Amino acid sequence: MRPGNRPISYADLVIDRFQNWPLTEARVQHPPGRALALHGLQVLHLHRDDLAEVFLTGPVIGRLDTALSASGRVDVFADTGWVQVHLDTEGDLFLLQSLVSLAIQANDPASHPVRPAVTDCPASRCHTAAPKAPAWAVTRARRTRSPGSSAGGRTNRRRPEPSSAVGMS
Repeated sequence: MRPGNRPISYADLVIDRFQNWPLTEARVQHPPGRALALHGLQVLHLHRDDLAEVFLTGPVIGRLDTALSASGRVDVFADTGWVQVHLDTEGDLFLLQSLVSLAIQANDPASHPVRPAVTDCPASRCHTAAPKAPAWAVTRARRTRSPGSSAGGRTNRRRPEPSSAVGMS
């Protein structure tokens, strides 16, 4: 437990686990979240406490696609070179550690002088601004119910944008 009785998140455990690796903590390219970089190249993103993104590169994903998909813990985005790892257990942290090790090997400038082109991570698709509802739609929704009324316990409030719903620094 952390000070104030707040449990440690998987994202915090990930950062702690990679303290002695050749990675530096960085500001994630598509906030919110944290990133770990290898010589300036972001190879790990933590946008949420229970999800990590690893930049493996297309060739590595091509070799491991079947095994990664079969694990049930990894979502593969072969067109981007990124994978998402769901963090729910200690085993998921070990899987992530193995994948980050592969990412370091695949992106190490000492062994690969020409770095692969980095594409946006999968979460960046969720962090783009969603189109806002037209004013008439919001007005109509307000008129259909009296102030303070709700249907099935729900209110007429709009959901927050995905980027503001996550409370990571």
